Amino acid sequence: MNIIEFIIPIAHAQETAATPTGVAVLGLNVKFFIAQLINFGVLLLIFWKWILPSVTKTMQARTERIQKSLTDADRIEKEKKEFETWRQTEMGKARNEASSIVTSAQTEAGKAKQAILDQTKHDQQKLIDQAKSQIESEKNRSISEAKSELADMVTNATEKILRKKLDAHADQQLIKDSLANVK
Repeated sequence: MNIIEFIIPIAHAQETAATPTGVAVLGLNVKFFIAQLINFGVLLLIFWKWILPSVTKTMQARTERIQKSLTDADRIEKEKKEFETWRQTEMGKARNEASSIVTSAQTEAGKAKQAILDQTKHDQQKLIDQAKSQIESEKNRSISEAKSELADMVTNATEKILRKKLDAHADQQLIKDSLANVK
């Protein structure tokens, strides 16, 4: 059945009924109205006794959770800012300490380098002194050998000139005199 077909008989029935008076003019039936009021009162009582307290408790718990979340969020934000400040401070300290360590390492490396250079110079000077000493001893030995050979040559030349051999003491005296003239 269509809604229009349902409404048309109701409208036709109202036209044929007697003219209502009082509350009936408004289209209200007093028995139905009182039944509706009792039903509303029962529903209101059920709502007030059982539903409203649990809804209120749930809403209050939710409000408390939200408030706690907001408080925690504020605390976390504050801790985050404090941590960031602490981190920046610690990073600055670490940078300064690293810079100090690098500077100190460079200073120590410079000192070690200088010590190595000084030791190398000392070793070089020692080698030079040893070489000079060795050269001097070789020079003296060469000079001694040269003098000895020269003395032999002078002796041989003198012997050839004099054709006679002098004694050993006179030989030595002649060598000394010859060498003194050579210098």
